[in-house]
This record gives sequence, C-alpha cells and structure tokens, in this order.
Amino acid sequence: MPVDVSSLSAERALSMAFRSEVDAAEAYLKLQSMVKNFILRDKLKFLAEEEKKHQRLLKEVHKKVAGGREPSETEKPLAPRLALALQEKSTVTDLLEYAMEAEKISEEFYDSLSQNVEERGLQEILQYLASMEHGHYFLLKGEYDLCMKDETYYDREDFQYDMVHIGP
Repeated sequence: MPVDVSSLSAERALSMAFRSEVDAAEAYLKLQSMVKNFILRDKLKFLAEEEKKHQRLLKEVHKKVAGGREPSETEKPLAPRLALALQEKSTVTDLLEYAMEAEKISEEFYDSLSQNVEERGLQEILQYLASMEHGHYFLLKGEYDLCMKDETYYDREDFQYDMVHIGP
C-alpha cells in the first residue's frame, strides 16, 4: 500500500526513504552472497552501490531540511515486506520479487513526495531518485524473469556456449 506523503513532514518522509535505501542495499548484498552467477552478482553489487549513493544523498538533504539532524535509523521502511524478508530465510527469487516491489514503492514515493514539496531543488532530487528506482526495477525484472525461466540461472557459475554462431 502506498504511503500517503501528504500526511508526512519532509523530515519524516526523508527518514523513511533513507531507511528504505538501507534495506535495499542490505537486500542486494544478501542476494549477492546467495548467487553464483557472475553477471547477476555484478548487477547486485552495482545496485547495492547505487542504494548507498542514495543514502548519502538523502542524508545530506535530510540535514538541510531538518536543521542539521541526521535521518532516524529507526523509522519505518517504505517496503515492510523487504525489511521482513531480510530477517527471514528467503529464497533468491523471493528476495528479487520483494526488491522489485520495494523499487516500485520507492519510485512512487519519491514521485509523490516531489509533488508535495515546494523547494525546486528538492523536487529535482526526488524526481532523480524516482527515475533511478524506475531503472532499478527493470534491471531486477530482467534478472527475475531469467530466474523464472531457468531455475539454475542464479546458481550457475559459468555458461556453456556450445553451438553458438559467432560472426558472419
């Protein structure tokens, strides 16, 4: 269920977003440790680094909005199913599914929040974050679809290239 940003202060909304970026980075690192496929591992490493960049950005924005205070580490996350899955023994495909859901929720949250703040600079940052989460969703969706087509995809250490035509 989407979060109603109109009822939140900018400070609280940014704390919630920060917490969700922390959860997302943890999910990608956990997934990275669970898979053997080097392509998927690289994508998960990339996503974890992206979420850490978002954390740094949100921390700085939060400080400006909240008079120097840092975001609350105990704020409720935007995607509680992902937060819960991090504490359970979830499968790779379950975590990918929850991560996709979290990216969608974050995109909608940032987009909605950008429409509820007045400062132009903050609106642009939030729109940037929304577009990044949009891209993350589709990157995950591609990997999720591959996992659903081939249950050994994420567990495969190398790929066989028999019968592949290369060149003219």
